[in-house]
Amino acid sequence: MGAFFRVCALFTIFCIPARYALAHAQDSGIKLLLPTGYYLVGGTLAVAATVLIAAAMPPRWAETLFRERVLWQGRIPRIEIITSLIGAALLAVLIWVGLTGTRDPLENLLPLTVWTLWWVALPPLCALFGNLWALINPWSGVLALTGLGRGLVTLPQAVGMMPATLLLLCFAWFENVSLSPEDPEGLARVVAGYVVFTFIASILFGWEEWSRRGECFSVFFRFIARLAPVQFARDSGAVAIRAGFPGFAVLHGAAISISGALFILLALSTVSFDGLSKTFTWLDLIGINPLQFPGRSGVALPNTLGLVWAWIVLTVAFFTSIWAGRVLARGSGVPMAGRLALTILPISLAYHAAHYVTVLLVNGQYARNAAQRLVGVEETHVTTSFLNTIEDVEKIWQFQSGAIVVGHILAVLLAHTAILAVTGNRREAVTSGAPLAILMIAYTAFGLWLLAAPTGA
Repeated sequence: MGAFFRVCALFTIFCIPARYALAHAQDSGIKLLLPTGYYLVGGTLAVAATVLIAAAMPPRWAETLFRERVLWQGRIPRIEIITSLIGAALLAVLIWVGLTGTRDPLENLLPLTVWTLWWVALPPLCALFGNLWALINPWSGVLALTGLGRGLVTLPQAVGMMPATLLLLCFAWFENVSLSPEDPEGLARVVAGYVVFTFIASILFGWEEWSRRGECFSVFFRFIARLAPVQFARDSGAVAIRAGFPGFAVLHGAAISISGALFILLALSTVSFDGLSKTFTWLDLIGINPLQFPGRSGVALPNTLGLVWAWIVLTVAFFTSIWAGRVLARGSGVPMAGRLALTILPISLAYHAAHYVTVLLVNGQYARNAAQRLVGVEETHVTTSFLNTIEDVEKIWQFQSGAIVVGHILAVLLAHTAILAVTGNRREAVTSGAPLAILMIAYTAFGLWLLAAPTGA
C-alpha cells in the first residue's frame, strides 16, 4: 500500500501542467528513491561532532579562526547614488513589464526577477560579496539627490526593529500563502505600492533610520552580508576593507536587540515552514488529502496560522535554550540573545539556498529568456533534464543536504566562539552553550528530513 501511495503521488505531481509546476520547481518526489536516511543520520552526526570538537578546542583557536584582518583603508568615490538610480530605473521598467506584459509568470520578466534573481539568488551573493542590496536598492539614490531622506520625525527607539519584522512577516505571507504571488499584474501593483510606502516612511523617519530598522529587505540583506568573508565599511568618506573566515563580522559587529533576534528567527522559520507546508505530513495534519489538493485558497487559513505558529515555536525554542544555558551556568555572564541570534544566520542562509536551488536552476533559465525577449535576442532552449535522472537529482540533494550541514556547523562554531568571548572560560562556555547546541543538532535533523519528505502541494 505504501508503494502504491508513493506511485500515485509521483503520478499526480508529474501530471500537473508544466507551466504551473515549474513556477515552484520541486524534486522531492524523485528524492524518495535515494537513500536519504543515511544523509539525515550522517549530517546530524557531523553537526554533533562539531559541537564536541568546539567544546574541546582551545579558546585561542576559535579566536584565531574568526580574527578579522584589515586588507585596505583609503578613499574611493561614492557610487551608491548612481547604482541606486540605475536600480530604480530598472525597477520602473520591471513594474511596467508586469503591468503591460504577458500574464504568464514564466514569460514575464517581473515575477522571474523578483522571485528568482532577487529573492533566490541575491541572498547567497550578499553572503559572498557583501551587501549588494545597499548598492542597487531603488530608494537611497533618489532620496539623496532630492534631500528628502533626512527625516521629519524620530522613529521611537522603543519599537526597535519591529517595523521591519512585521513587514517581513507580511512579505512571507504574500509569498507563501496569498493566492497568486506570481501573477505579473498583481505583483507589479504590490511592488509599486511597497516602493511608494518606503519612500513615504523614509521621508517621514529618514532613510538611514528607516533602512536600519524599518525597511525589511535592507535589514535582511544587511544581516546576511555579515556572513561575507570580505566586509566593506565606509566612515566619513573613508573605506575600510576587512577579511576573515566566513561569518567573522557576526562576532566583531555589535549585538542586536531582541526585536532584531525576532527578525532573524522569523527569516529562518518562514523558509522552513514554506517547505513544511508542502509535505504530506502537514497536509495530513490540516486534514487535506495530498492527492486531492484543493489549491492555495483551500489552505490559506491553516497556512497563515502555521506561518505564525512556526515563528512562535522557533522563538520559544531559541529563547528557552538561552535561558537554560544561563541556568546551567548559574546565571553567569552569558551573551545576550541578540548576540547568539546572529549566529543563526548561517542556518537561515543554508535553508534558503537548499530550499530554492531547483527554482534557481529552472526559473533562472526562464528569466534569461525573458530578458532576451525584452532586448530582441533569440531565446535559448530551457531544459529540465537534470530533474529526470537519478544521478543529477542526487547531486542536487547532495548540495541541499551539504548546505544545511555546513550552515549548522558554521553556526555552532560562531555560537561557541561568541560565548567564549564573554565568559572567557571554556568549561563555562560549553555548559551555557549546550542547550543551543542541542537545538541546532535537532534543527539539522529536522531540515534534512524536510528535504527528503514527500510533497503534495
